[in-house]
Amino acid sequence: MSTSKSSVFDIIRELTELPGPIGMEGPVQDWIEARWSAFAEVRRTRVDNVLAKVGGSGPRLALMAHADEICFMVKSVSDDGFIHIWPYYGDTRGAPPKWVMPLNQSALIVTPSGTVDGVFATASGHVVSAKERNASGWEWNDWFIDIGASSREEVEALGIHAGCRIIWNPKTRRFGEHRISGKAMDDRAALAIVTLAAERLAKRGDLPYELWLVSTVQEEAGLHGAASIADEIEVDLCINLDVGLVGDIPGTDKRDFPNVMGAGPAVVYHDSSAHYSWKLSERLIGIARDAGIPVQRAIYQSYGSDASALLKRGTEIALVTYPTRYTHSPIEMVDERDIEATVDLLEAFVVHAPS
Repeated sequence: MSTSKSSVFDIIRELTELPGPIGMEGPVQDWIEARWSAFAEVRRTRVDNVLAKVGGSGPRLALMAHADEICFMVKSVSDDGFIHIWPYYGDTRGAPPKWVMPLNQSALIVTPSGTVDGVFATASGHVVSAKERNASGWEWNDWFIDIGASSREEVEALGIHAGCRIIWNPKTRRFGEHRISGKAMDDRAALAIVTLAAERLAKRGDLPYELWLVSTVQEEAGLHGAASIADEIEVDLCINLDVGLVGDIPGTDKRDFPNVMGAGPAVVYHDSSAHYSWKLSERLIGIARDAGIPVQRAIYQSYGSDASALLKRGTEIALVTYPTRYTHSPIEMVDERDIEATVDLLEAFVVHAPS
């Protein structure tokens, strides 16, 4: 069954444009709860994971993705109203790494009472001295958020304080015939895939698995949300969905990242967090090939997924990814053909009786 290009783009745009930084995933989980409630029994856990029972009988299978997106945090506010930032992870370098670059992007500060627009900024152009132009790298205090305020009091009156989250905030857009670019493809495109597949499967009646959907919190901070799933439901096997790594852009080594966009989802056998089930991974490959669904294989370096948290609790796990360029950036890019193929693969897997 095919999903129209417009519906794929629309659901990805809706999900990616929602603010859902680590620890403040509420708007995303609200959307998920409302959408999944139309075809499944839904509940939210104490840590705000969303669980949904679609139906069927047999081994309990979870399709899982995470709701959070990478972010920065308010560290302090200067007397003249500039907001100084800190990264979402436990920084050991004391300086921004090469792989994160928010400067000159629109910013959205998420507060307990709402959101505030701003820009990621640094001194630039004619006011930068020769010494600064030749400096070898950035320090965190070189970067700040400008919201157009003139004092600390003005900033604080908007509900902004230490600990508030900051995300980059571009619009999600189409490029070319098949490409979609924006923030939070990691992992909102995965939630779109899970949703589209489940909506198809819910119409099929009896399924050979008891099918559950899971949307987790705080994946980017250390897989914390997924760590408690086994305390909520007993899962026999889990297919986790996440961004896939590709080497089809300048500056990458294809020996390390042989996958490409437009060639279908990748079944991942190993990453920094886990060795995934050989049996389950091979079953996914076989079902894809039997159904004529394009599929790739992969192992990843410097990568981890929620599924490893379930492995520690006795769940058989697999990782399926959709090729994504420019991960952990405001211009993450996916291909609609890969998204649709991943939906097809999940549907084909679930309707095949367990071997």
